Amino acid sequence: MKLKLKLFLTSILLVSLTLIAACGDGEVADNEGNEDGAEASEGMPDGYPERPIDVVVAYAAGGGTDVGARVLVSAAEQVNGDNFVVQNREGAGGELGFNYMTSADPDGYTIGFINLPTFVSLPQERPTEYGLDDIEPIMLHVYDPAVLVVKPESGLDTLEEFLDYSEENPGKITVANNGTGASNHIIAAHFEHEAGIELNHVPFDGTNELVTALRGGHVMAGVAKISEVAAHLDSGEIIALASMTDERLEELEDVPTLMENDIDVIGASGRGIVAPAGTDPEIIDYLHEVFKEAMESEEHINQADNISLPLRYMGPEEFGEFIHQQDEDNKQLRELLDL
Repeated sequence: MKLKLKLFLTSILLVSLTLIAACGDGEVADNEGNEDGAEASEGMPDGYPERPIDVVVAYAAGGGTDVGARVLVSAAEQVNGDNFVVQNREGAGGELGFNYMTSADPDGYTIGFINLPTFVSLPQERPTEYGLDDIEPIMLHVYDPAVLVVKPESGLDTLEEFLDYSEENPGKITVANNGTGASNHIIAAHFEHEAGIELNHVPFDGTNELVTALRGGHVMAGVAKISEVAAHLDSGEIIALASMTDERLEELEDVPTLMENDIDVIGASGRGIVAPAGTDPEIIDYLHEVFKEAMESEEHINQADNISLPLRYMGPEEFGEFIHQQDEDNKQLRELLDL
């Protein structure tokens, strides 16, 4: 029986109370509650911050998470002059970075980005040092849809050709992902299940390695997020065969969705900022206001648009609910796929 699992349906419902509901003509709304554009510094906890704040990214520099984090952090530094230092602690599909961030002192000087569903899927796949109770949500920043990509030289120029080849050659198509149990692996496995084909999944330690392997011809295909491969799609180094979205992506209007081909798969990655559990609520509130103001700034919106970074806002409460919904959704998906 097909599982009509929309991995980000919850985000759409929650966002209606926030960014989408507040926006018009593609612009992010002004901060609410900051009368006359008051700065976020009005809510600054006494004596905080006294030193730079580390922002942990659990993946290598240059990947989609890293690039998005640096764009947001750069904008946040313009809000109050706070200093943020991005730390890349990649390894084990994101687990090493998640472990490092969640085990840090909850003093407000170590925060980090989590990736969904990866953050919830790893503890379901294997024992990890962290769990859902080890974080304090701050803000969701990005909703990044997935695409199926190949090299132009692959000979697989359309989704139909990809599916036909897969049916005639079970297990022959190697599909790169960003780590076993990570978001791209789960999405690719869901695609494989719903399409009724057999693929050979090849894990890499992050999207940079995934894209390098694909460009080098070491794998035949890959599943990645649109922001992670946009530059290579623009250059023609790789081509997209399908998007894992309910409607065609604006930037890939000639590329069909899997849904158009009766393959019931929606896949994407959410990326947001969290702090270690036990962090002072005043610090959480302060950081939320700083990052929200940064996210809504014209400079940030323009930079995000230039790198095809799909923004989506949720505040701490909504983001927390979304994380737990992702946990439940992913459990169902893993059971379906026997992962």
